[in-house]
Amino acid sequence: MSQIQKDISQEKLKEIILQQEEKKQYKSSKFKELENIIKSYLAKQDTDNTLKSLTLWALKLWSSDVHYDNNIENITVRFRIDWILVDIFNLEKKEYKLFLERLKHSSNLKLNINNIPQDWKYSLDLEWNKIDVRVSTLPTPYWENMVCRILDSKKAIVGFDDLGFFWTTKRMLQKAISKKNWMILVTGPTWSWKTTTLYTIISKLNTRDKKIITLEDPIEYQLPWIIQSEVNEKNWYTYEIWLKALLRQDPDIIMMWEIRDNETLNIATQASLTWHLVLSTLHTKSASDTLDRIINMWLKPYILASALDTIIAQRLVRKICTHCKEEIKKTQWEEQLIKEMIKDIWMKSIKTENIKLYKWVWCEYCNNSWYKWRIWIYEIISLNEELRNLIREWETTEKIIAESRKMDMITMKEDWILKAIKWYTTIEEIIRVV
Repeated sequence: MSQIQKDISQEKLKEIILQQEEKKQYKSSKFKELENIIKSYLAKQDTDNTLKSLTLWALKLWSSDVHYDNNIENITVRFRIDWILVDIFNLEKKEYKLFLERLKHSSNLKLNINNIPQDWKYSLDLEWNKIDVRVSTLPTPYWENMVCRILDSKKAIVGFDDLGFFWTTKRMLQKAISKKNWMILVTGPTWSWKTTTLYTIISKLNTRDKKIITLEDPIEYQLPWIIQSEVNEKNWYTYEIWLKALLRQDPDIIMMWEIRDNETLNIATQASLTWHLVLSTLHTKSASDTLDRIINMWLKPYILASALDTIIAQRLVRKICTHCKEEIKKTQWEEQLIKEMIKDIWMKSIKTENIKLYKWVWCEYCNNSWYKWRIWIYEIISLNEELRNLIREWETTEKIIAESRKMDMITMKEDWILKAIKWYTTIEEIIRVV
């Protein structure tokens, strides 16, 4: 390898690898099969079975959302599969008009209103489960655009061991949720499934000797033995008002959908200081950025140090399909990037020549996408007394991270390298997301 290649930056290496990645599109014979079924029902004006079939097929194809996107000539039905939008088939305008009326009627939306956004939901009772679908409309020059979010409670709560924590991070989290009070924050961007992590933690804590109350916007999944409340800002039931009322209900554990502002943060902090275990989410890029974000929301550092226990930063990447993978030879760019990353995270004992990479032959099981389902990438900071003192003294995040590293903290970069080495996902997928 030339000196130029040795000196190339990690960011440039990532760019080269993504450019060389073979571009694939989701495609499956199932898409055509679904199109034939739907158009057959619509030809008979059987909109009930149209709606049921679309919902069931979206579940079957592991889709989280169904989009009905308006174009000049037709409507494109798209499924979000592993957060990638996939075109399934097109509907004619007259077919969509018939289906749209049924969808709005089932969701308790006003049929005669098409010039303002509306949202509500419909339910589908199946033999094995009850599915809720949140429906949102958006007026466009061509017609109403529709997006349906599928809420399947069986997918919302995964097993604690299936979240993908390595033993050090798993030990930190188990210790944090065993405490009687403190605050645990799950952070990350949209589409990192922070709520799934919260629901899974709550389900593990859900025993009859504890009272758990949630504050959600909206309630996405019904959880047994848990008191779930919903914010309704249209009726002045704001986070601040609702949270104050919630604290009068004598909870042991509180789960808040999101910390949005200074008022919400202060109430959540006070709840933590008055012997409640508080779980919530925050939109930040990393665990260390969370500390800066909270302090910038005008929470005093000494209060933060006394209330906060654990920060979980996460990303979601697509998991490889184990049915059609085969080993490939690493490119010179991948070899160089792996060496650079391993050097950065002090894992020199791992020999890059022993690290295997894979590609996947298309198969119907993963809808010819190479990927099947998802896996999380984590970074956890668990505060000890030394870290609390650093926060009280308003030290830099660099010093806080350095101290956290002494406590076996695994950074997000380390976590994704370990998961790529263990063949959970591909280098291209992690570069794209992380």
